[in-house]
Amino acid sequence: MKNRVLILICSIFVAFGAKAQSLEEGLRDIDFEKYEASRNVFKALVAKEPNNGDYWYHLGQSYLNLLNVDSAAYCYNEGVKIAPANPANYAGLGELELLNENKDKAKVLFDKSLSFSKNRAGIYTDIKAITVVASSMVNNSIAKMLDEAESLIKMGFEQNRKDYDLLIAGGDVYLEKNDGGNAATFYERAIVVDPKNPKAYTRVSLIWIRVKNYEQAQTDLNRAFEKDPNYAPAWKYQAELYYSQRKFALAKEAYAKYLSNSEPSMANQIRFARILFLSKAYDESLEKIDEIQKQDKTTLLLYRLRAFSVCEVVETKADVELAKSGLGSLEYYFQKQDPKKITATDYEYLGRLQARVGGKDSLAVITLKQAMALNPYNTDMYIDLAKVYNKMKQFDSAAATYEIYISKSKKVNAADYFLYGKALYNSKQYTKADSAFIKVNEMKPDYPDAYLWRGNSNSAMDPDFESDFAKVHYEKYISLLTADPEKFESTLKAKNKAGLINAYGYLGFFYLNKDKKAEAKDYYKKVIELDPQNTKAKTVLADIK
Repeated sequence: MKNRVLILICSIFVAFGAKAQSLEEGLRDIDFEKYEASRNVFKALVAKEPNNGDYWYHLGQSYLNLLNVDSAAYCYNEGVKIAPANPANYAGLGELELLNENKDKAKVLFDKSLSFSKNRAGIYTDIKAITVVASSMVNNSIAKMLDEAESLIKMGFEQNRKDYDLLIAGGDVYLEKNDGGNAATFYERAIVVDPKNPKAYTRVSLIWIRVKNYEQAQTDLNRAFEKDPNYAPAWKYQAELYYSQRKFALAKEAYAKYLSNSEPSMANQIRFARILFLSKAYDESLEKIDEIQKQDKTTLLLYRLRAFSVCEVVETKADVELAKSGLGSLEYYFQKQDPKKITATDYEYLGRLQARVGGKDSLAVITLKQAMALNPYNTDMYIDLAKVYNKMKQFDSAAATYEIYISKSKKVNAADYFLYGKALYNSKQYTKADSAFIKVNEMKPDYPDAYLWRGNSNSAMDPDFESDFAKVHYEKYISLLTADPEKFESTLKAKNKAGLINAYGYLGFFYLNKDKKAEAKDYYKKVIELDPQNTKAKTVLADIK
């Protein structure tokens, strides 16, 4: 097999012999996302200089960007074999391990890549190796090693503050860490080093696209176009910007310019669908994938990406048939893919889709647990699992799962505590539920529903009205909703109808139990106003004279 690959490489070199190929040409093609062109350049260069480890690495990168992982792996392994002291190919193999979400294996390879320049003080001195490894740590769309990449960038920056590629890699790392300030700083430093290069301007625009500052994003894209009006990545982000603004006609024009300035390869079309997915334009991502699959029904990655897009779409749209189609896409992917290449993320989305189609909730629990076993660090999966338990009315399990999430996650918010509290309430753990809702109001003092559920919890703990805890919380709930009378009458009253009926009904019964009929009557009238057919309220009002 290897001999056939080398024969093919040599034959292609002969075919391209009439035109001298250069490293600079190949790197420019990669920069312009002309990966078929760069593949051909580096095939020729490898045939001419088969012992050049850098050429094997760049050929592997071209294949990787053409979504041909097996060929990329072959090139990196050949590079390691031929030039064992060249750091780049170890980094390439590490990037492939991240594609399969194998961070431990990736770390071994990244450490090997860096080991050739490690001095006695433990400092890596090869700026190129640092740049390649840091980029490999964040290039993958799912598994990333962000903290490790940041440490490397800092180490490299202390030694060389004017290396353009290092500065771009630093910006990319901080962009993936959602640290727009530091990302912009690194990109702007790159601009100072090489003000004529459009790459850094283009990257800056992506910061603004992600925070939805579309005007500033356009300004920076314009800066990139001033340097090179044909710079393909700038047109790609211009299309993304238009999609974000829902300017679909302009987006399609920009995307066409991207393809004409890069290449209309299937890989680039798939790559753009992935960009739409990662930018949370799920409907547009799904539309693009369905368009591609009219031409290409063989690329497995498309079935995977389609399922992911469907799953995100049905999170906000109750469309069971669409969910079934997404589940079918992912099941097909599972059937055809090498089991060793199926990742925790694949199981996560499979479980989420199973939970959406009906009748597969128990299977969804099993699948999500498989995902958690493969990647115990993804605490968000506890939320998905708890939702399934809630759907199955296994509230004890839901509450326990939320509790694990809260203990493990570093990004717990008020909504998480609220869902945890409701699961506790539904499992009749009223004291713990009240504590969870207290935490919600510590984080969001003006959130009415937490007071409603504190009222519910305290009401359940005090069926004989021995305290006024529930009363106080229901009153607080009502006062927050009615603070702005105009807004209450126009929107909040109808939106919170069920909660208000519950609160008014409790307060009416509370005062009736205290033999304060006038106050009770007032609250039951409010119930009737919201629900004229409320039997209990009608009966009480008929009895009160």
